[in-house]
Amino acid sequence: MAQSIGGKIRGAFVAILVGLLVLAFAVWGVNDIFVPGVRNAVISVGDASVPTRDFNRDLQTRLREIATQRGEGLTNEEAYQQGIHQELLAQYQVTLAVEKDSQDLGVGVNRADAKAYIESIPAFQSNVTGQFSRERLEQALGGLRNGYSVKKFEEDTLRDLRRIQTVEAIVGGIQAPSGYAKRQFDFLSEQRKATVLTLNKDAVPTPETPEDDVLQAYLDANAVRYTAPEYRQVTMIRLEPSGFLPDVAGEITEEDVQNEFDARIARGDIGTKASRDVVVITASDEATAKAAATRLNAGEEPESVATALGLLAPDRFDAIQENQLLDSVTDATAFSLSEGEAKASENSLGSWEAVFVSNVTAATTPRFASVEAQIRREIGLDRAKGKIFEISDSLDERLLNGETLETIAEALNLPMESYDHIDRVGKTRDGLVMNGSANIPGIAQDDELLRLIFTEDIGFDTDIYPTAQEGYVSFRVTDVIDSTVRPLSEVRDNVLTAWKNEQIQTALNARGLEILQEVRDGRSLEDIAEELGSAADLQDRGISRAQPPRDIAGQVVVDLLKANVGDLARGSGGRPLTYTIARLDAITPNSDGLAGEILDVVQRNIGSEISGDIQNAYRLAILKEHELREYPEQVRAIMGIEGE
Repeated sequence: MAQSIGGKIRGAFVAILVGLLVLAFAVWGVNDIFVPGVRNAVISVGDASVPTRDFNRDLQTRLREIATQRGEGLTNEEAYQQGIHQELLAQYQVTLAVEKDSQDLGVGVNRADAKAYIESIPAFQSNVTGQFSRERLEQALGGLRNGYSVKKFEEDTLRDLRRIQTVEAIVGGIQAPSGYAKRQFDFLSEQRKATVLTLNKDAVPTPETPEDDVLQAYLDANAVRYTAPEYRQVTMIRLEPSGFLPDVAGEITEEDVQNEFDARIARGDIGTKASRDVVVITASDEATAKAAATRLNAGEEPESVATALGLLAPDRFDAIQENQLLDSVTDATAFSLSEGEAKASENSLGSWEAVFVSNVTAATTPRFASVEAQIRREIGLDRAKGKIFEISDSLDERLLNGETLETIAEALNLPMESYDHIDRVGKTRDGLVMNGSANIPGIAQDDELLRLIFTEDIGFDTDIYPTAQEGYVSFRVTDVIDSTVRPLSEVRDNVLTAWKNEQIQTALNARGLEILQEVRDGRSLEDIAEELGSAADLQDRGISRAQPPRDIAGQVVVDLLKANVGDLARGSGGRPLTYTIARLDAITPNSDGLAGEILDVVQRNIGSEISGDIQNAYRLAILKEHELREYPEQVRAIMGIEGE
């Protein structure tokens, strides 16, 4: 495999150290899936592709993340203009490329290793026992907005581990030379001193409020900012387990809960089984085994006993449960002893050994009262799912017979839901997101249902679809409000604020250029700051590449880091409605040595950059062997973007 990989990247390792792909390769995500053919794909590498449904799911998830971060959502048009889809496609390209090459190389992952990896994830471990709980796994995945299934998660974990194994074979063991690390450290640690003048909005006149025709022209020129998304009004019958839980709660008896509690203890789902630490010393004969057991019972350490009798080092088995030792006789002997007791025994192969129990941990059982409510709810959800399944048969039959949702709801005594216009992320026209509650999830938590609502035709009762919460739904779109630019009367205040801010920033830019010329003509920043008073702020700032200041605009910082003493830098400020002019006053080279932990950190960082460069070359080499194709028409169709 090393030869194959080496052949692919030979001659390509000449690029600048960028390190831009490290994150993409380290945080694989679980977004790709192998499918034959590309008819419904958004991107493919060879015969591996990402289907449209996965792109739609990931797009909606990303839009929700953006809405949470910014406090307001993006329309699909805005997301398209900002290149959100390109971010996803770039991630897909990387994951598909490595997936394809791992297939070609025959890289495999032991399922036991994948199982151990999943069981080690803290989110899937019981709060009571600290051990892996499949129920916690199902709850965690079921609570995701995309209704992620356990089977899909396990498949993706295998695939991700295989990709990681492939990449580690390429970049493992990279370490930068200490001399290069020192030069890099000196470069990053160089200290620069600058005088920074920042103008604020008081440095320019406040613009007068314009006539509405000016605002309308501004709105027209920036229509994307003020475009309302498509809204759909929908009526549905939605059968969710959480909704039927109150109906079945009264049927669950104390005996039901107790029986389930006992069954879970018997299965080992809750509580912990008894365990013990066992030491086995293999002896040459019965007499030697008995001598070893006698010494162990007298309190000697197992290693000392083995050395004194000329035997091999002891085998230790920590925290084992009954029937976990490979030899059944040894296992039976170990679990017949008390803590601190040893015994000579002939195992099932006829070999003599001294078996010693160094520690015993008793079984633990949680108090019934501490888990009663959780078990009762889980029993209720299981019964609710069964009830829903029975109802869904009748619902499906009646839909096939042409009955309307209203007629069916009345006949079967089912609740109906109506949403008076929601967008594709489940938000109303008033900005309220239909998230529901922790116990009763809202429509906004079901990505697939939202996708269906925005792809079905208006006026027709749909077939039954599964929901993310293991329920069923049938719905009818009753009205559609097309995506449109909001009228000025609705967004006038926002448009006015944006227009004024743009005028102020333009004026600040012009004033900043005037001041820059004054400084070049011999006037000092200090004199200008004194003249401007509260309309400006003057500071002496230290700047280094290792820790660039965050409150100074990036371009100004970059220019100062490239400048010579006495040079000027300028640009829009680090905060809105500001402008910055800066003068580089001094450069102080780094004089600190590099060793110990700091050297390790610098070498790791450089190693990551080298790793990123190698991975980039590797990706490009794969794409030379396997055709990369993107399908922009599929992307635009999903996002509702008119053809370009």
